[in-house]
Amino acid sequence: MHILMLLDHAYPPDQRVENEAESLVKNGLEVTVLSLAEDDRPEIEMVNGVRVHRFKLSNKIIKKLRGAVGFFDIYSHLFYRYAKKAYARKPFDAVHAHDLYLVKAGIMIKDKFKVPLVADLHENYVEALSQYAWSTRPPGKWLISLERWKKLEKKWLKKSDRIISVIAEMKDRYTGMGFGEHKVLVIPNTPNIQAFREFPIKQDIITKYENRKILLYSGGFDLHRGLETAVRAMKFVKDEHPDALLLLVGDGRNRSELEALTDEHALRDFVIFEGWQDQSNIRSYVKSATVGLIPHVRSVQTDASIPHKLGYYMSEELPVISSNCTSLERMVTEHDAGKIFESENDRDLAKQINYLLSNPDEAKILAENGRRAVEKEFNWEATVEPLLSYYKSLASN
Repeated sequence: MHILMLLDHAYPPDQRVENEAESLVKNGLEVTVLSLAEDDRPEIEMVNGVRVHRFKLSNKIIKKLRGAVGFFDIYSHLFYRYAKKAYARKPFDAVHAHDLYLVKAGIMIKDKFKVPLVADLHENYVEALSQYAWSTRPPGKWLISLERWKKLEKKWLKKSDRIISVIAEMKDRYTGMGFGEHKVLVIPNTPNIQAFREFPIKQDIITKYENRKILLYSGGFDLHRGLETAVRAMKFVKDEHPDALLLLVGDGRNRSELEALTDEHALRDFVIFEGWQDQSNIRSYVKSATVGLIPHVRSVQTDASIPHKLGYYMSEELPVISSNCTSLERMVTEHDAGKIFESENDRDLAKQINYLLSNPDEAKILAENGRRAVEKEFNWEATVEPLLSYYKSLASN
């Protein structure tokens, strides 16, 4: 059986898509990732058993076309055209659309080639539109209609054969919309321990921060990530723990604002912007850290999401401090892997940071609990099974 995955950024890297595609290949299925991106690598390439079929377009244009899907949809037709080219080269038996804005393209491909469609929803995209910087500021906010997106979401998901959600709370949302239990699979963003631990520890990163207590955030920057809260919290951490350092590994739309906030509170000695790093470096940053932070702003979207960083923090025995988003709070407390603070409350975040830094023995116990949870159940090999079962059932039929 041959599965065509639709993706609108460079592949690799993409932790979730790589995990899914490579797991399917290891279980005897064929996968082609149709990747639309500003990418100069070969048009067709085999990567760890996955066929990558690349179509080149500037990232600037991609972002504009993606943003316009809800009101002026050229994007779906573009993917449909590229999928026809991919089919002519090698016919496929199923189409797998990554993220809601590619599901319409998936429907067009499904109808043309009479193949089943899987809608792989990495987040509650409709709710996320109410939080993204680009969609909440001009000109985006003048063009985006959340009510229209809600209607499109329901319409498109009705035409999908399966819906993939990343957490149980997200599945509850879709069953609440009227979709049957059998139609919604839960495939969490759990760590692929074997792959992650193959990345070598880079001593230069460890040495660079060995004299500081690192409070690590790794990932994208945006308004809903809560990084403003983390920066402000350092005002209440630095006096009690002058060796504490907030290390922000990543980048995003609001970086300049975060840097301005850091300067406003004279925190340059306590906050470092490390920028985007290659995935192979992330394990070394986690190893260098004392605490792993997930300060997401609580919302309908973040209440039903789970970031990869949680599993990677836990797998490397790093205690977690997370905001009280429903799914995150459930996971952290269920496994007793860290502390919870009230979303957007910088003083409460500082309180939890100061507590763990002042109580290293307790922090170590929480960290060990997290590692055990990952090794026992909260890992990719354990949680990918519903995806494998679905595609194997299609293949057998």
